[in-house]
Order: sequence, then C-alpha cells, then structure tokens
Amino acid sequence: MEKNTINNENIQKNEILIPKRVLFDEKTLKMIEMMIPAYKDEISNVAKENEKINQMIKLAIEKMFKNDFLNKINNF
Repeated sequence: MEKNTINNENIQKNEILIPKRVLFDEKTLKMIEMMIPAYKDEISNVAKENEKINQMIKLAIEKMFKNDFLNKINNF
C-alpha cells in the first residue's frame, strides 16, 4: 500500500496518509464544499481542492467521533 506525506499547516509534518478512493453523490459533495468556508481557520487556504475536502472530512470525522460516537458508546 502506497503511503504519502503532505506538509501543510493543518496536517502534522510527515503524517502518513493512506490513499483510499471515496465516492460521493452530488448532494454530499456540495455539502462538503459549503462547509469548507465555515471551517477556514482549521482548513488550509493554500491546499488544493481535493486536499481541502480531505481536511474537511477529517475534521468532520474527528468531531463526530468525539461527540456522537462516544455518546453512543456511553449509552450502550
């Protein structure tokens, strides 16, 4: 499996990224694109569009994991 490193301000230096192909329907992609400006402080402005989407998804998963997922575990 190929591993990539990206150096930018919002990804730790030399963080190992594992490429995975992810498919979005048009509605989901539009929602992601709409969310990016709201999190501009946490997402690099100099990143390419696909890197911004990657950072937005990472941020959303982290927030969802910390809130919703941990609450579900505690309620189990």
